[in-house]
Amino acid sequence: MKTRSLHASLGAALLFLAATSMSHAREIRAMFIQPPQDAPQTVHLHSGKKSFELELPSRSLSPEVKVPNGELVFAVLPEALAAGATPPEGAPTVTIPESWSRCILLFFPDPKNPVVPARIMPVDGSTARFPKGDTLIYNVSSATMVGKFGDKVVSVKPGKTGVVKPPRDSFGAYPVAIDCILKGSKDRKAVCRTNWQHDPEARQILFVTPPSPGNKVPRVWGVLDHETAKEAKNAKGS
Repeated sequence: MKTRSLHASLGAALLFLAATSMSHAREIRAMFIQPPQDAPQTVHLHSGKKSFELELPSRSLSPEVKVPNGELVFAVLPEALAAGATPPEGAPTVTIPESWSRCILLFFPDPKNPVVPARIMPVDGSTARFPKGDTLIYNVSSATMVGKFGDKVVSVKPGKTGVVKPPRDSFGAYPVAIDCILKGSKDRKAVCRTNWQHDPEARQILFVTPPSPGNKVPRVWGVLDHETAKEAKNAKGS
């Protein structure tokens, strides 16, 4: 009876440790901004010990992929490595600091890279760094963006980022007015006048990208980052 009890206790302890380890693993999501026509649909994040497959949608964030805690340095590859193989020379790499509890990987085109045609920008998606309700703006155009979101005003220069705090406390509509100042000009040109819906449970990533063919002003578009049920549970338990 004592042997069975010991085995049962040990088994329960191992299950508890496994569950605890999994609950504190981190989530990664990704998207490819304006990918070239031949861009990969998936990539593999290779840590030297294990490989994680990651989808690369272009108009939304990918399903989450769970990776271990601790600082991670990944080689980004078009396919999983064979056992004992090393990443090819020139493969892009990305580092995820130990302190990040969530991470969003933004892929931008880099046709000069022969392994994966992308440069990768990691974003700290931890709740403390990128709270729910906030909007994170990436300006990858050559124009300066000037925007008013509700009563919040922000200006983001080319190649820079900006943050907009929640325009309202609850779910609902708010007015948006976005202008741009084209390179070499001092005049503001209207990009859009509209109303958007604020979701206090979601983060928004907004992109200012080069104009569509035939237009002069940049495109402005965004995606919402909703925590999955698993992520929300993990965040509450961490």
